[in-house]
Amino acid sequence: MPLLAFAANFLWVMILGLFGPSLPAVIADLGISYAQAGLFFTFLSVGSLFATPLGAAASDYLNGKLIFFLMALFLAAGLLAVSLAASFAVLLPIVLGMSLLGSPIGSVSQSMMLARFPRRRSSYLALMGSCAAAGSLLAPLLVSVNLSAAFGWRAAFAETGVLVLLLAAGVLALRLPPAGAAVFRFQEVRDVLRHPRVRLAALLLFFSVAPDMGFSYWLAEYTSSELSVSLAAASAAVGIYTAGLIAGRLLTSLLVRRLGEAVLLKNSLLAALLSLLVLLLIPGLPVKAAALACYGLCVGPAFPLVMSLGTRCFPERPGLVTGVLFAALSAGGMVFPLCLGVLAGWVGLARTYLVLAAI
Repeated sequence: MPLLAFAANFLWVMILGLFGPSLPAVIADLGISYAQAGLFFTFLSVGSLFATPLGAAASDYLNGKLIFFLMALFLAAGLLAVSLAASFAVLLPIVLGMSLLGSPIGSVSQSMMLARFPRRRSSYLALMGSCAAAGSLLAPLLVSVNLSAAFGWRAAFAETGVLVLLLAAGVLALRLPPAGAAVFRFQEVRDVLRHPRVRLAALLLFFSVAPDMGFSYWLAEYTSSELSVSLAAASAAVGIYTAGLIAGRLLTSLLVRRLGEAVLLKNSLLAALLSLLVLLLIPGLPVKAAALACYGLCVGPAFPLVMSLGTRCFPERPGLVTGVLFAALSAGGMVFPLCLGVLAGWVGLARTYLVLAAI
């Protein structure tokens, strides 16, 4: 089960990661503005905002394997449809539908994993976060290779759709124990929503992890427009950031038992702020590349640590808590990328990224 959860989060974050490095090519191909491009990220998050908590909660009470399998099929179909969409008007509803029907794959697989391995919560979440970050690393490399080979940005989405189909086959082939025959009660939902630590974790995800999604989505365009490098090099910059992200989450799985979740979280966010300021304010490509890698390294621990702090409050209902926390993350993902795109159209991406430092 952990391997399936790792693979699902790897592929879902890889799908999200395809849009950022593809953005310059999509803008040029479809002739759209920054604000319109930001709608892609907003629609991805709108679907996740509603579908992710429902899917995760359902995995506590229904057949998680069936839900997992159907999410993979919907995602694969959505990716293939994206690769064939001919216009912005066609592409946007496809993105929304893909998010509504496929986005719960990460939260469903996470809740199933936590239900079966509650004592390994922190380390497994950190490892899962590393796999998710690896998906972000592969996404820009995949886009860069396809652009360099003149296949275009659409090929990357089609290729990822094939990988998701392989995941669906793996879920169908493996024997997974069904969820317990628990009866759904609204009181459980109220208890989760009222718990102060769950609320705190949701706020932290909204204000720390979600803004960084906006950072990564717009990073290729920032590198291309502000630093005047090629599209392939801009995609590679996303890879530098993501390599740091992977390293940060792997280190989290090793350090969390020594330092504790709260201490590691606070210090990593402080170091991330300093790295971001160096990236934005000090000139020189070598300095910026080093600061970008360091920023990924320091911001990486935030997601698994906050998720672990929240889900440990209700170990018997990991799906409900996971759904609430993913909903907060999706809400932030709906707000920040679009707002950054609109703001970037007025003042440029470099100044817009200073807003992330303030947050």
